[in-house]
Amino acid sequence: MDHERLAPAIKPVASSNRFNSIDTLRGFALLGILVPNIVAFAWPMAAMTNPEVISDSPANDLAHTITATGFLGKFMFIFALLFGSGVVMYARKYDTADESGNYHTKLQRGASLWYSRCAWMLFFGMLHAYLFWYGDILTFYALAGLTLLWWIRRINPKVQFFAGLTLYYLGSILMIGFSAFGYWALREGHIDVHELSADPAVEIAGYSGTFIEAMKTRFFMTLIMQLTIGILFLPLLWGIMSMGMGLTRMGILTGQKPMRFYVITAAICLGLGIPLTAASFYATYQNFTLEPGFMWQSFAQPAGVPLAFGYAAFVIALSKWAPAKIICIPLAAVGRMALTNYFLHTILCTTFFYGYGMGYFATIEYPTLWLVVFSIWAINIAFSLVWLQLFTMGPFEWIWRCLTYRQLVPIRHQFTTS
Repeated sequence: MDHERLAPAIKPVASSNRFNSIDTLRGFALLGILVPNIVAFAWPMAAMTNPEVISDSPANDLAHTITATGFLGKFMFIFALLFGSGVVMYARKYDTADESGNYHTKLQRGASLWYSRCAWMLFFGMLHAYLFWYGDILTFYALAGLTLLWWIRRINPKVQFFAGLTLYYLGSILMIGFSAFGYWALREGHIDVHELSADPAVEIAGYSGTFIEAMKTRFFMTLIMQLTIGILFLPLLWGIMSMGMGLTRMGILTGQKPMRFYVITAAICLGLGIPLTAASFYATYQNFTLEPGFMWQSFAQPAGVPLAFGYAAFVIALSKWAPAKIICIPLAAVGRMALTNYFLHTILCTTFFYGYGMGYFATIEYPTLWLVVFSIWAINIAFSLVWLQLFTMGPFEWIWRCLTYRQLVPIRHQFTTS
């Protein structure tokens, strides 16, 4: 492949060509994802659905309720929207004719690089899942990118949004049905409660041990999750990412609508989403008395879609409001290095909690666990702000691009002197 023809396509996106709203929203989503994930890092899997695994204290119950209603599923939803947005941003470089008027050659090159990009993401995701943490999401994002997304990027944006919304809720029905079957099997005594997730005693022993012991504990759990829940999860991701494509092409996620649009959207979505989420949470815990947290894992995101859109509209409004720069600049820095900061969550958490690190697994309760979250947020923000003063992208983003394009990509800022 001609190096000279590739070079323009692999230069980092100039700051002037970035959409600040998308970077800010991505940083917001990345930080928010850590709140439910911290439980999966710090405690056995069962603690994600049953707070009594951690403690039965009022502080722990309150933290669980806040996490389950305000965070669980909502930030992952926003993050997946932005992956769909990324497909559109990437494809814009290739969906026009090149200098010689040859459209198909340029498009073929773009498609080839897109699949290479997703294949490397799949590789990173599998390493992340099996070597470090079972909660990896990159594997499923990569599979979504390798299958449907490239082929629907140019259909009508309103069709992308509404068809994506429909597909998302159809996928949610499948996921809820799968969970309901598990709940029925538990209620009828066909399975033990630990078979819904994993045996906490086994997890505590494994993750409190050596790196190899932790990996052995994780391996089959991860494999089963990917082959069962992961397959059911794909239609949801296709739906969310399709919505993200449509919202980007309509100029909504890119912050191109008037401020009034985002303020009104945020008010409507938050006004609808907060009571809907609260009512759904209450109804779940009233009707599924045996293991309500298990069922809420499937209900939390579908019930919280308006809340997620409300969060997104509010953050985009902030990104357009000059006095909010003190908040948005750090968030945008985290968002520009989202892959690096996602891996940094895993590096910091597994080092802190696992036995081959500092060994705090299954020992820290709320509200101290919130302090861990706030500390990691501070590290994400400080590291991103300092790194981007010297470099154009995060270290893992750079590695990803180099592997995709099979050549070294510029990473240092090109400072000029007058």
